[in-house]
Parts: sequence; structure tokens; C-alpha cells
Amino acid sequence: MSDQHAIRILRSETPIHVQATEASAGLYVYELPDTVNPGDPYRWRIGHHTGLAIAIAMSETNALAGAAAIRDLTDWTQGVDVSASLTGPELAKRLKRSKCYRAGY
Repeated sequence: MSDQHAIRILRSETPIHVQATEASAGLYVYELPDTVNPGDPYRWRIGHHTGLAIAIAMSETNALAGAAAIRDLTDWTQGVDVSASLTGPELAKRLKRSKCYRAGY
């Protein structure tokens, strides 16, 4: 199901609204708008419900697979502190298997 989802490119920016699919409770998959980082080949994101990006991907298929791979790592319905605390190798390993990579912001 596709819903409106507010994302933040940088933590301090005003949210941008995009169409997103809730891949798992608290995790959304969406494509960046054309006006955001137009040269970036990693157009797809796995995002936290707070609007922050968790991971990047080159395709929707990879982003959905990445969201499925990490859904059991934590309770993604919690606040932003949950996503900020997941810097360990398990997150990166699971994302990489789906051709996704940790977001740099």
C-alpha cells in the first residue's frame, strides 16, 4: 500500500512529502523526488517512520528486500534514537546482501 510519507534529507530540513510503501512496521520504501540529488544513482530509500533514511538502494526491488532483511533487528516503530543506534556490522551485512547500503545522513 502506498501512502504519503514525510522524509528529511538532512535532520534540520523541512520535511518533503513522498509516496511510500510501508514495508514493515516503522519502515518505509520510497523513491527520492527528481529535485533531490538528481545525479544520485541510488534513488530508492529505506526510511524510518520519523523521516530519516536508514539505507539507500538503486531499485525498489532492492529497497524492499533490504527492508525485509532488517525488519527484525529492532522495533522500528520506536523513536529516532532506534535508527541512530544501529551502526553495527549486522545492519550493514543484511543490507549489503540486498544490494542496499547504510544511508550517510
